[in-house]
Amino acid sequence: MRSMMKLALAAVATAAASPALAIDDGPRAYFPLPVGTNNFNLMGVFQNSNSSFDPATAVKGAKVNIDVGVAQYTRTLDIGGNSAALAVVVPFGEVRGSVTVNRPIVGEVTRSGASSGLGDISLLGIYGIVGSPAMTRQQYVQQPTGFALGAMVWATAPTGEYDPNKAINLGTNRWAFRVGAPLGWTFGGSYVSPKLTTLEFVPSVTFYTVNDAPFRAGRVTQSPLFRMEGHATHNFNRAIWGSFDAGINSGGETTTDGVKDDNGKFWIGLGVTAGVNLSPAFGISATYGGIAAGNSNAPDGDGFRVNARFTF
Repeated sequence: MRSMMKLALAAVATAAASPALAIDDGPRAYFPLPVGTNNFNLMGVFQNSNSSFDPATAVKGAKVNIDVGVAQYTRTLDIGGNSAALAVVVPFGEVRGSVTVNRPIVGEVTRSGASSGLGDISLLGIYGIVGSPAMTRQQYVQQPTGFALGAMVWATAPTGEYDPNKAINLGTNRWAFRVGAPLGWTFGGSYVSPKLTTLEFVPSVTFYTVNDAPFRAGRVTQSPLFRMEGHATHNFNRAIWGSFDAGINSGGETTTDGVKDDNGKFWIGLGVTAGVNLSPAFGISATYGGIAAGNSNAPDGDGFRVNARFTF
């Protein structure tokens, strides 16, 4: 029981990874855990923006309300003596709102609508390259902190609710592939320290396949989206922790039927997270965040993310 209590000090901070709030995957989303650990995260995302659940879909003139849940299951593994993890991420819920566009001759036209059901499902793989040895639970509580570097690969499938006759959709009707290198430093003597502090950075790039059934067009391609995510986190005691969150994003210009849309995106997102460990196997965290700066094509708005974590 004592070892499980120590394990929960670190596991409580493990967040579900998602593009919620157009900011980040979440603090300690790629935090190392002992081999054989199972995490189930259930999130609620509530946001006002100009995009669907994926911030890369931001459209100038759109006003969208997002009420989405995300279920994520993660299993840690031992691959070649290093820590690794596999995860499946399933979003579900509703997006609703309106899009105003300028049309030749007729001028401004507003389209309203809603889309609900299942979102685009993602599969995630993570592998520790430096400073992430595969550990039993007994080894984990004694492992010294320091620098760690890993690799991650996301694959997001076009499983979400999508109708080409709608201007607003929960799904995106195209694949997305994201690669990145989570890295950071931990301070505090061990991963289970009640005063643990972390500095985390997640550089990544996302590539998109073609949407061959966009709204009122024949074909849309999208250039890669580059992201640098950062977090400074701290355990205030054995139960409570917090984080300052930030992200810088650039790219994602679309081309519709061979014509560039001149809508490359740049934005900076900021947020804060607070978490509490309610039991050895259960914890809750909440994030508030939004867009602090960006160009005219960037996502906008703000929102909340609530994450419940079950460890077994």
